[in-house]
Amino acid sequence: MCTANLIVTNHEAQHFPGCYLKMDCDIMGPDQRTSQLLFDRVLCDVPCSGDGTLRKAPDLWRRWNTGTGNGLHNLQISVAMKGLSLLKVGGKMVYSTCSMNPIENEAVVAE
Repeated sequence: MCTANLIVTNHEAQHFPGCYLKMDCDIMGPDQRTSQLLFDRVLCDVPCSGDGTLRKAPDLWRRWNTGTGNGLHNLQISVAMKGLSLLKVGGKMVYSTCSMNPIENEAVVAE
């Protein structure tokens, strides 16, 4: 496929279905006629505690606690791993949060 393509979705990323290309080739067997669609670039803008926006959204202070970010850690890992599974070899993934919590950022990337 030599054309520029873009998929934008607002889907629960950890459950994002695989996308498959149907090959139109008679030489291949029936089980070889599809291949998983992989991407050059993937943006994972994961759910986060939002503690990086406390200055511009002061009402978050009332709801914020240290457990919020820690509780999202496994979900963030799941989303990042799904993003990696959709990435071509040599592709790039951007992992994005609006948090300053290392548990939500560096710890996820380290896994």
